[in-house]
Amino acid sequence: MATAKFHSFRGEKSALIFVKANAFVFNGTAVYVPREAIPTGINEGDSFEIPDGYKVVPMVDAESGEVRTAKDGSQLHILAY
Repeated sequence: MATAKFHSFRGEKSALIFVKANAFVFNGTAVYVPREAIPTGINEGDSFEIPDGYKVVPMVDAESGEVRTAKDGSQLHILAY
């Protein structure tokens, strides 16, 4: 099972987490998930398990169809199952 580390809530609808596919990976991938997906009572920096079978995909703006980016121009990502 994959592990996620909770970073922070972002706005009213989303949260930022760092996902590691398994214990053999050093770094996590930053992805946005729905706020309600975060377990109740979790604190910033806490880890929790997430289901395997996900893909990391670019976050696409629903209105414009363009890939959303951070201020530095890097792509934002979400999980897709």
